[in-house]
Amino acid sequence: TYGIKGNYTKEIEQIITEKSCRLIGTYGCRGFDTFGPFKLIGGIAKGHPNESDVKGAIEFFRKIVEK
Repeated sequence: TYGIKGNYTKEIEQIITEKSCRLIGTYGCRGFDTFGPFKLIGGIAKGHPNESDVKGAIEFFRKIVEK
């Protein structure tokens, strides 16, 4: 999960490449974030991950398994 979307998979992608492996996909969704300045305002993305986010993750993994 993430509070503000960014490239959070960059490091793992580099490790995968170094190990001569293949990345078959990534999934990310919003998550409640109280890091740094967000703590001052009570956090962002309250209520996440929610049911829709979890369903998206399940669908993502189902598609990977079907490949």
